[in-house]
Amino acid sequence: MSPTSSTRTRRLLAGVALSGALALGGLVLPSPAAAAPVAPLAALSSDVEGLRQGANGTAVAELQRALIQAGISVGGGADGVFGPATHSAVKAFQEAQGLPVTGVVDGTTAHRLDRAIGGDGTAGSEGFVGLEQGDQGEAVRELQQRLDQSGVFVPGGADGVFGPATARALRQFQSWNGLGTTGTVTQAVVNVLDLGITSSASGSSASSPSSASTSASSASGSTNPFVGLQLGSTGDRVAQVQRALQNSGLIVVGGVDGVFGPATARTLRAFEKIHGLTQDAVVGEREVSLLGLEASSASVSPSSSSGSSGSSGSSGSSPSSGTSGFVGLRVGDSGPAVAELQSALQDLGFVIRGGADGNFGGSTAYTLRAFQSVNSIAQTGVVTQRGADILKLGEDRSSSRSSGSGSVTLDRFPIQGWCGFEDTWHAPRGNGRVHEGVDIIAAEGKLLYAVTDGIITTLWYDQPGLRAGNGVKLEQPDGTYFVYLHMQGFAPGIEVGTRVKAGDVLGTNGNTGLSATAHLHFEIHPRGGEAINPYPIVKAMDECADTTPKWQASYQ
Repeated sequence: MSPTSSTRTRRLLAGVALSGALALGGLVLPSPAAAAPVAPLAALSSDVEGLRQGANGTAVAELQRALIQAGISVGGGADGVFGPATHSAVKAFQEAQGLPVTGVVDGTTAHRLDRAIGGDGTAGSEGFVGLEQGDQGEAVRELQQRLDQSGVFVPGGADGVFGPATARALRQFQSWNGLGTTGTVTQAVVNVLDLGITSSASGSSASSPSSASTSASSASGSTNPFVGLQLGSTGDRVAQVQRALQNSGLIVVGGVDGVFGPATARTLRAFEKIHGLTQDAVVGEREVSLLGLEASSASVSPSSSSGSSGSSGSSGSSPSSGTSGFVGLRVGDSGPAVAELQSALQDLGFVIRGGADGNFGGSTAYTLRAFQSVNSIAQTGVVTQRGADILKLGEDRSSSRSSGSGSVTLDRFPIQGWCGFEDTWHAPRGNGRVHEGVDIIAAEGKLLYAVTDGIITTLWYDQPGLRAGNGVKLEQPDGTYFVYLHMQGFAPGIEVGTRVKAGDVLGTNGNTGLSATAHLHFEIHPRGGEAINPYPIVKAMDECADTTPKWQASYQ
């Protein structure tokens, strides 16, 4: 080959490297950039959890392959080096999943990524599948904590002992979520409860809580100081968010401590689910509005707000006579009009923490939204014309209270003591359901009494899949009825059509249906309408200290 030919050949081969391929005698030379595709991953190992920028090795390569398989571009490919490109890819995946965008592979990110590539979500969940009655330890404790946070009551709390009560609570959770009722932890239970998953890796290279909150708020264009609060944030505003969540009827494990940890994030996601919001556990504009966390509440006390007169009529509706000073009332208002609104809601059986104090805070807003939901009004937390008319605000409501809790009285306490109960009205019960009664905890076999004269109109019998277990409906002539659920059994002669007197024995307390412990679920429905909060009515006649059985059966 001549020197000229050799030079030409070298130029041609250089062109191959630059252009990608060249046909030489039918042979196609591939470009170095067109490497063979990486074999797909079937599942993600737990080794990727905790990875962050600066790491390297086979676990990083596995992470990169999973990101690529999940549709996230990773500059440089699966080279095993966790550099800026991989950091950006992790953040992109977290943002797409609605997770805190840290760029660090925490437990939740690993879990979501595992499921995104077709795995079963087992990354980080070892030690949970197969847990059953008789087991003990930290895994059981976490299971109990997650069940409690999901709205399932676990008697005894998170004591780390998998006893009959924990098994019953687990079966209740499985039934609510369509996971069977085995009472044993399955992989599906692990996935739904996120067992074994930490919410963030310690020492994250992400921004500090304050800067993260600020950047989130700035990105949204909001000037509200609450917008952007998320996992890792701390301070007085976090405490206000926690308090507002508790006022809404949810439980924040750990209480109002000003630290936005995993428990607060879980509770916020539950709140977001109830209200149909994106469950990202980040405080946004809608969360701020629904929780009553207006910008002014960060620095202005209710007493210094504009009062009811400053917002009346803001709904744009033509006010009915006497209601013009009520339409438009919202969080931050105060004064006699707010107190009357609160009293009217209480007359219908709704509970406002703090009572009718004349200050429109988060609890009043939550209660008003509950009232709006019951009456098919948009759940804005702001008084509308229709709401004011139904509540008869500005009018003499004394004649209308017969349909509310004010006219419902008990002639007898419903259960034999010892017993105990608390106000759990509208507490979350899974799948968007809320609690519509009071749970009176007492031992199995305690007598259940008719609270008033009436007729038994319904009997429920315990059977698989029925939450109520054994139960009765006791109805008065005006349609008001009382519901008893989870009974152990019925007294002789109790059947549909039986007429009873107050104090008659209806049956015994039990643990049937989807119940976590022996208790009576008791409801009150004035005039056959929606359930009202029975707690204040039951509390007014609290006889839990009376252990003497009072046998009475006037229907025999």
